[in-house]
Amino acid sequence: MTLTSVLLILLILALCRITQAFGRPVLNVYPTNGFVKEGETLKFQCGTGKVRAVIWYKNGQFFAYGWGNYYETLANNETGGSYHCEIYNSWKKSETVKVVVTDRNVAFHVVPVSPLEGETLKLNCRYKYDHRWKKDFGFYRNGKKIHSMWLPGRESSYSIKVNSTDDSGWYSCKIDWSESRNVKVQVQERFAQPVLRVEPASEVFEGLPVTLTCTVPVAQPFVLLHYSFYRDSVALEAVPGLGSIYTINAAAVNISGNYTCEAINTVYSLRKRSSSIQISIKQVYTVPVLTVRPEEQLFDGQRVKLVCWVEANPSQVSLQYSFYRNGIVLQSPSHHSDYISESARPTDSGIYHCEVTDGKVWKCSNQLDLSIMRIPVSKPELIIQPGKDLIKGDTGCLICSVSNGSLPIYYQFYNSSSVELYSELSNSTELVYNIGPISRRDEGFYHCSVRNEVTGPQHSEDIEITVIVPVTDAVLISFINGTEIQSGDHLVLWCQVREGTEPQFLWYRDNVLLRNGSAHYHVTADGGELVIHSFQRDHVGRYHCAAINKGTNNTIFNVTSDYIKFTLRARSYSKEIMASLLPVLLMAGLLVSGCYIYRRATGNSSTASQPRITGSQPSGEGTAASNLEYAVVGAAHNAENITADLVYSEVTIKKRKEPGNSIAFCSDVKKDSKTDLDDYCITYATLNLSEPSQEEDGGDGNVYMNIPRK
Repeated sequence: MTLTSVLLILLILALCRITQAFGRPVLNVYPTNGFVKEGETLKFQCGTGKVRAVIWYKNGQFFAYGWGNYYETLANNETGGSYHCEIYNSWKKSETVKVVVTDRNVAFHVVPVSPLEGETLKLNCRYKYDHRWKKDFGFYRNGKKIHSMWLPGRESSYSIKVNSTDDSGWYSCKIDWSESRNVKVQVQERFAQPVLRVEPASEVFEGLPVTLTCTVPVAQPFVLLHYSFYRDSVALEAVPGLGSIYTINAAAVNISGNYTCEAINTVYSLRKRSSSIQISIKQVYTVPVLTVRPEEQLFDGQRVKLVCWVEANPSQVSLQYSFYRNGIVLQSPSHHSDYISESARPTDSGIYHCEVTDGKVWKCSNQLDLSIMRIPVSKPELIIQPGKDLIKGDTGCLICSVSNGSLPIYYQFYNSSSVELYSELSNSTELVYNIGPISRRDEGFYHCSVRNEVTGPQHSEDIEITVIVPVTDAVLISFINGTEIQSGDHLVLWCQVREGTEPQFLWYRDNVLLRNGSAHYHVTADGGELVIHSFQRDHVGRYHCAAINKGTNNTIFNVTSDYIKFTLRARSYSKEIMASLLPVLLMAGLLVSGCYIYRRATGNSSTASQPRITGSQPSGEGTAASNLEYAVVGAAHNAENITADLVYSEVTIKKRKEPGNSIAFCSDVKKDSKTDLDDYCITYATLNLSEPSQEEDGGDGNVYMNIPRK
C-alpha cells in the first residue's frame, strides 16, 4: 500500500469523526409511533454518542435540563406536543418529534389553540398505524366538515385563516372511520368592533355641522387601523376629517340616512363594521304649501283667503312670506302667512304662488290656478233669538242668513200657514225680522226663503216657536168645610194656578216641604193634589202650595198660595159621659124611689137607712169613691209611629140636693192639661124627701157609684 493510500484512508477516517462530532443529533421516542396512553412511560433519547448535557424542549419551550441523553416521564393529558432536544454547548438541535397522548387510533393536533384574528390555524391529523394505502382524511369544526382529502400514509395537515371569533369552536379530524378527540380553539380578537358616535346629536337642523367619530374600544398592541364611513351601505367618497373622524360642515336634508363606520387592519386583511346610527337632518322650515279657503269653486264677491303654510321651528328661524299672481307680487315679504281678498272679482283669477325665506334660503310653494265666478245663493238658515222657547210678553227676532251668494239678496219670512210676514231686498248675507211682544198665538212653525239674480228661491228648514207662560195666581182648595178635622178623617187638598206652562207643584206644612212616599199621605202623579189618608195630631198645621215652571236660560217662575191652618177637632165627652151614666142614674133613681116608698109605708122614716147606690162596690167602704177614667183620642205615638194619644180624666158621680127637694146626679171631673171639661149634671127626678139621714155614706150628703172604665 502506498503512502498516498494510507494518507487518504486516514483523511477519510478523520472526516467521519468530524462529521460525527459536528452532526445533528437524532431524537428517538419510545413508543416509536409517538402514540402513548395516559399512565404509560414515555422515553426520549437524544443521539447515540457519549453521555453529555442535553436541553429538552416542548412546543419550542424549555422544560428540562440534565446529564445524559435520556429523558423519561409518565404520560398524562398534558404530555402531548412537539419535542426536540439540544446538546449543550454545541448548538446542535434535533428534528421535532410529535407525541400524542390518546387511547384512540387517530391523534389530532392544533397549533395554536388560542390564535389571534388573522392568524393561520394549523390542523394535523395522524394515524397510529403506518399503512401506505390511501385514506380519507376529514377535518371538522363543531361537528361540521370543513375540509377533506384522500392521501396515502399516516398523517395529513390542513391550515385555515381565522378571521373572527366566529371561527372559535371544537375541532377534530377523522381518518376513514376512526375519529380523534375534540380540541377547543378560542380565537382572540385582534381589535374589537368599532363604535360610531355622532355629535352634536343624531337629529339636527339643516345647516349645522355634524361630526362622526369611529372608535375601537379594545385592540391588541401595535395594531394599525384605517377607517371608512358609509351612508345606507354606500361608502362615502372621501373622508374630510383625519383618521377616525368624518365631518359634515353644513348638514342638508338629503344626507339623512343610516350611517356606519368600518375599522380595517391591512396586515391581516381584517375588517369590522360598527352598528348603524340613523341620522336625521331636520329642516328649519319645510317647503311651503299654498292653499285657498274655501277649497271649492270661487265666486264673485266671495271672501278668498290664501294661506302659505310651512312647518318651522320657532326657536331656530324667523320667516317672511311673499304672495304672487301671474308672477306679479301681491304682498311684499312680511311675517303674515296669509293673503286675504275680502271680495274677490273675476279679474282676480290667475296663477298664485308664495315664497318663504329666513334671510338665507328661499323656498317656493306649489302653484294654484284660481278662477273667480259669480256666486249662486246658498240654502238659507233660519234661527230664532234668544231661542226657540220664548216667554210670553218678551220680544224675539227671526234671523235668515246665507253662507254665500251674489248681492243683493231678496229675503222673505213666512209662518206655518205660508203667509208672508215680511220681505226685503238686502245687500247683506243676513236679515233680521223682529216679533213681539210674544203671545200664545205666535206659537207655530216659521221659515224663510232667499233668491238672487243667479239662483231661484232657496227655502230654509222649518223652525218651531214655543211660547212659555209663567205660572200665576196659585190657589189652595180644600174639599171639606171648615178647618177642624176629625181624627182619622180623609183630607184632600188641591193646588191650582190661573195659567202656566207645565207647572210643577210643591206642598208645605208649617213651611216644611212635604215629600211624597209617606205612609200617611201621598201626592198625585201630576203633583196637584195632596191626600192625607187619616188625619192625626201630627198633621195639624198651616198648609200651602207652590207652583213653578221653567223659562229660558234656566229661569224659574214660581207662585205661592195662601195658607190654610187645619186643627184636630176635640171629641164631645158630655154625650159619652151621659150615655155611660144614664143606666146607672136610672137604677139609682129607682132605688131611691123604692126606699122612699118603703119608708113611707113603714112610717119609720127616722130609722130607715138611706139607700146607697154603689153598683158593684161593697158596703162599708166609707167615702172612698172609685175614679172613672175616660179615654179621649189625642196625639201620642205608639211603636209604629201611628198617632193615637190617650188622655184620662178622674170622674166622681155625686148626688146633690137641689132646691125644691130635687135630686141631681153630677160628675165632678178632674181637669188635666190636655182637656177642658166642666161638671156635668143630670136631674133624674124631683122627690119630696125628708131631711137627709146622718148615716148617708159618711155623712157628706153624697151617694157614690162605681162605673167601670170605658
